[in-house]
Amino acid sequence: MITLDSVYVNLGYGLMLLALLARDMLWLRATLIVAQSLLCTYALHTGAPNVAAWNALFVAINIIQVIRILMERRRIILAEPLASIHALNFDVMTVPEFLGLWRRAEECRDVTGELLAEGVANERLILLVAGQVRVLVQDQEVARLGPGRLVAEMSYLTQEPTSASVVADEPVTYRAWSRDTLDRIKRNRPALWSKLQAAIGRDLVRKIRQVDAQAGTAPASRGNTTT
Repeated sequence: MITLDSVYVNLGYGLMLLALLARDMLWLRATLIVAQSLLCTYALHTGAPNVAAWNALFVAINIIQVIRILMERRRIILAEPLASIHALNFDVMTVPEFLGLWRRAEECRDVTGELLAEGVANERLILLVAGQVRVLVQDQEVARLGPGRLVAEMSYLTQEPTSASVVADEPVTYRAWSRDTLDRIKRNRPALWSKLQAAIGRDLVRKIRQVDAQAGTAPASRGNTTT
């Protein structure tokens, strides 16, 4: 004879098995909430308060995770200049991921002069937010970069001295991530780090095409604008 308790326990474990097959994290968490609620009810009916307490804790954790996922997936409308910057190189990231990365950077406003010298170690990844900079190799201008463009990404990634200097003739605003900050992202958020690498790669490709369009030549000169 099928009892209510047997329905609770079998349906609960069946849903847990189904949850393990879910590819989407939201569905996995939601299914686990139902499954563990059933197991909690079963434990209370059969006089197993410890089992009920553990399942209630699991339900609470999964509810929190479902709320977090829903908040991350909600549609966020970016204002300018964030919308343009996200669209230019960072659209491989969701908007919440991009905003999380953005907040980890230090903002520098109304900066003029040399942002980065040639032939020095670089410990920052710089993103231009407003204004324009010139990229110079041995005091010769080879490129200009505007909002949304990354600066010094190649020297940052390779940990080699910069191959060019970067100068702002007029005030610019930029955000910069320190090596320590990006190392923490790499360690704690590997998926976000992979997307950042994709954004860096996209920016490098754009710079190479810009150099080819301007000079029309020379693969040997390509490295000069990546700083």
